[in-house]
Amino acid sequence: MDNRATRRAELSSVSAMTGSPIAAHRATPQRLSPYRPLSVRARSFQQPKAISWAFILGAVWGCITFVFWSLLSLSSAQTIGSKLTVTQFLGGPFLLGALICLAVWVAGEARARAFNRTDWALADGLAGALERLGNTPHIEAYEERQAQQVIPEGRLIEIERHFDHQSDGAITGTLSHTMRMFGSTVSAGLGQVSRGGTMVSGSLGSFSGSINGLSQVDLAMQNTTRADLMGDALFAVFEAVDPSGRRDTYRVISMSQPGVRGWIDALVRHAADQFGGGATHSGSTLLAWAGNLMAQFQPQDTSYVTDRLKAVLTRTYDDREPVEIVGTPAGRNAVLATSVRIAGGEELRLMPSRFPQLFGAAVAEGITVGHRALSGGGVKPRGALSGLSPTSR
Repeated sequence: MDNRATRRAELSSVSAMTGSPIAAHRATPQRLSPYRPLSVRARSFQQPKAISWAFILGAVWGCITFVFWSLLSLSSAQTIGSKLTVTQFLGGPFLLGALICLAVWVAGEARARAFNRTDWALADGLAGALERLGNTPHIEAYEERQAQQVIPEGRLIEIERHFDHQSDGAITGTLSHTMRMFGSTVSAGLGQVSRGGTMVSGSLGSFSGSINGLSQVDLAMQNTTRADLMGDALFAVFEAVDPSGRRDTYRVISMSQPGVRGWIDALVRHAADQFGGGATHSGSTLLAWAGNLMAQFQPQDTSYVTDRLKAVLTRTYDDREPVEIVGTPAGRNAVLATSVRIAGGEELRLMPSRFPQLFGAAVAEGITVGHRALSGGGVKPRGALSGLSPTSR
C-alpha cells in the first residue's frame, strides 16, 4: 500500500507540472459524463462566435420587426397578414442568419461534448491500465532467455565506457541600423486684389535625407560541456566458442541509463501524440505517466557492469572470469546486451527490451476499457471521436 500511495503522489506531481487535469480523479474514476471539464481539443470544436452573432442578428431582427410593425399599425388599412409580410420581408434575412448561427453553435457544442465523453472514457481506461503497468515488477520488462541470443563463457578482450555529454552555449551580439527620411511639400493660392486684378501664387518643395552607418558587431560565445558520470554506455569485445566449436569474437554494446530513459520517454510520447498529446485528457494521461514508467523500468546495473568488467580486464587472460551475455542480435557477431552474468553470479539487467510489448498491451487494454464504457452507456465512437484511437490512424 505504501508503494502504491507513493506512486499516486508522484503521478499527481507530474500531472501538476504538465498542467494535466487528470490527476485528481485517477484513483477513483468518476461516472462517465459529458459534462466533465473539456480538453483543449474538445474546446476547438466549439463555436462561441456563432452564438454571439445569433444574438446580434436576432436583436436586429427584433428591432426591425418592432419598428415596422409599429409604423404599419398607424394605418388602419393594413391587415395583420400584410404587416407580417412586410416585417418578415425586411427582417427575414436577419432571422435566417440568426437561426443558422444558432444551429452552428449547437452542432459545435454537441460535437465537443461527444468528443469529451470519449476522451474521458479513454483517459479513465488508460489510467487504470497504466497504473497496473506501473505496479508490474521491472523484471517483467526483460526478455526470456529463450528468445535471446546467448553467448556463454565469453572472455573479455576490450572494454570502453562512453559517458553521455550535454553542451550548453550562448551567442550574444549587437546589430547595425540604417535610417532614411524623405518628404515633400506642395502649396497653391488664388487671390483677388482691388480694381479687377487677380493674384496667383504657388510653391513647391521637397526634402530628403539618409543616415547610413556600419557598426562593429561584437559576438561572444560561452560553451560548457558536462559529462554525466552515472550515464555511461558499454562497449566491449569478448572471445567465445561459437556453435561450430571455433573461437570467435563478439561485439557487445548496451545503452546508458539516461539513454534507456529517453527511449522509454520517446515511446510514451509517441503514443500520447496518437491521442492528441497534451491537448486531450487521454494524451495528458499518458504524458503524466512517462516519468513513473521511466523510474520503474530503467536499468540499474549498467554502470556496475562496466565497473566489474573493467576490473576483470586488469587480470591476465587466463585468470579473467567467464561472462555470459544475453541480448538481441544487432549485426554479424554484434549483440545489444539485455543482461550479463559474471563468473556465474547474479543476472545483471541492462536493457528492458520487453517494455514496448508491455506498454502496447497496456494501451490496448485502456482503449478496450474505454470503448466498453462508451458502449455500455449507449454511445458508439464515430466521426471525429474515432480519431482518438491510434489504431484508426
